[in-house]
Amino acid sequence: MVIGIALALGSALAHAGWNTTAKRTAAEGLPAIWASSLGALVLVAPFAIGHQGAVTGRLLLLAPASTALHTAYALCLQRAYRSFDVGQVYPLSRGLAPVLVALAGAAALGQWLRAPQWIAVVLLGAAVALLLRERPASGRAVLWSAAIAVTIAAYTTFDGWAVVTLGADPVVFYALGAALQLAFLTAVLGRRLPAAAAQFRDHPRPIAALAVLIPLSYLLGLFATRHAPLSLVAALRSTSLLWAALAAAWLLREPMGARRVAATALAAAAVVAMLTA
Repeated sequence: MVIGIALALGSALAHAGWNTTAKRTAAEGLPAIWASSLGALVLVAPFAIGHQGAVTGRLLLLAPASTALHTAYALCLQRAYRSFDVGQVYPLSRGLAPVLVALAGAAALGQWLRAPQWIAVVLLGAAVALLLRERPASGRAVLWSAAIAVTIAAYTTFDGWAVVTLGADPVVFYALGAALQLAFLTAVLGRRLPAAAAQFRDHPRPIAALAVLIPLSYLLGLFATRHAPLSLVAALRSTSLLWAALAAAWLLREPMGARRVAATALAAAAVVAMLTA
């Protein structure tokens, strides 16, 4: 259990780091996602080759579904950060995700919420109310945050099931998904590929950071599910909202008004409530 907690917290730090970095490339859209996907695949591929014996027919069937969920997440994230601050989007999306995982378990598996989990729902509702009152466009920020949270909950549940229940190798699973994502983005970009390749020249540091932090966060999270319950891993990974809030204020110089600070605190309290469930 201790190993799982440590891995999940490491994943949270990496996740906060790459989300803060993604804000810097949000205006670039798909080309930036393509470049970071290529960089991540190049880094992970040598490790995946060492695990090639873990490739099975079942894994090949599961990878496209995981790729679809992760691609949807990346697209929602880029679109949200194009218009809104990290401090607006990240706390709610990360705080809501573990609650959605718990709700999915209740609906699909009959694992009904306990008192601490209901408290988390109430706290997140209060966080939403605060963000909605921040400024007129905040309603759209909340909607994008909710969409991101849904994709996070979906890929967390699906990937956790693939690794824990079906025994998928995390490194190979990630590498297959990354390869499929890169192929999809390449097809979508088409004639815009030169602009995508130019990302390595125009934004070398952010792209390099994303190429390292994205797979690091993902793989640490998957390995964590082998040592701790999925719901606990999801909640611990959501502690990244605290680090992201600090990074947004310190590195991105985003305003952190009273409402935004209070909303972040409420979302963090919701995560703590989930941890006590």
